[in-house]
Amino acid sequence: MPMHSSSSPSVIVSNIDLLRHILLCLPVKSLLVFKSVSKQWLSLISEPIFVHNHFLQNRPSIPRLFLQKPSFGTNPEFEFIFLDGKLTESVVPFETLTFVNDPAGIKIEQSCNGLLCCSSFKSTSVRRTYYIYNPSTKHYKIIRGSHVKERSFLWICSVSIAFNPLKSPHYEAVCIWRNDTFNYQIEIYSSKTASWRVSGCPFPAPNDIFYTSGVFWNGSLHWISLRDSSLYFDIDQELLKTMPMPPIPHGFGRTRIEYFGECKGHLFLIAIYSSSMTHFDILEMETDYTGWNIKYHVDLEALTIAYPGMVRDDIVVLGSMSRFEFSVLLVDEDEEESSSLVLQIPNNKVMSYDLKEMRFKKIHDLSTCLHEKAGSKKYRWFDAYQYKETLASV
Repeated sequence: MPMHSSSSPSVIVSNIDLLRHILLCLPVKSLLVFKSVSKQWLSLISEPIFVHNHFLQNRPSIPRLFLQKPSFGTNPEFEFIFLDGKLTESVVPFETLTFVNDPAGIKIEQSCNGLLCCSSFKSTSVRRTYYIYNPSTKHYKIIRGSHVKERSFLWICSVSIAFNPLKSPHYEAVCIWRNDTFNYQIEIYSSKTASWRVSGCPFPAPNDIFYTSGVFWNGSLHWISLRDSSLYFDIDQELLKTMPMPPIPHGFGRTRIEYFGECKGHLFLIAIYSSSMTHFDILEMETDYTGWNIKYHVDLEALTIAYPGMVRDDIVVLGSMSRFEFSVLLVDEDEEESSSLVLQIPNNKVMSYDLKEMRFKKIHDLSTCLHEKAGSKKYRWFDAYQYKETLASV
């Protein structure tokens, strides 16, 4: 229906459905500004259904990573990697975290669908403060568990966010406590009720399993261990369950976890059985937890030839005179297009390895870290966090 151009803005503003459709196409930064246009716009942009639809419509097809640089100060710095190469200073959301004046500094524990779980950088477990922070909106909430202290659980081993914005606008923070007999207790903070509750009974677990935050996938938080049973915590049922162990070939005495993470609805694991190995498999967990399946075979031999700095001839490891230096930061799964493996190699280079075409390319040069030792790996998979914009409330 034709209309004069002078009347177009008023027509759009008066048509809520049309306005909602336009606003859904805008980035979070613009929407935060437009909240101040009117009470109507504020109400529309703040609606849970709008937040849900905006996240669904604006999910990046290519992951963006940020790395927490090693630091001896109280304000760690961060470096961003946009895997499509479109990285400019104007789109970097933050370089340091200064949302709260914590004298111990801030350390990121986990990233989950746009929300960050942070903690006091230089505090003991007993005195550590935890924060849930949305870097898009700049809003944060302090969370402190306290119920289990009466049961002699005094050390916090892990705090993780479980947040699925496609299912609910609310999140849970799952805290793992430990006592001096190495029994553990789960306590949950709910953003819906703004309260804590103790979940289940104390339980034993491998001593090394809760050294990182849990990986959120399939409605559960997951912790991996190659020494004993791996565990996952079903959020809805509030049940701790055992995750199947990966198939480890016989004859290898030492094994390390090179990668354990989620991307686009897939849970991946890479286990390295020899420090001189350039051939390995990427395993994917079945959604019904029936076991790990081999998703990709990886061959990095061509990469080591192109970048001989990956080969260390001065170290004898497990009887081999060569050692290949690399670390996996992300397994990016894209069933319609190319899937890739993101690696850091020596000389601060970040490479993308096409898992289907078996080709590689450099995508980023990391800034030099003054405290990095020559030849040492700067980042691991638990130092690399996926970044997503969200309007979610904390």
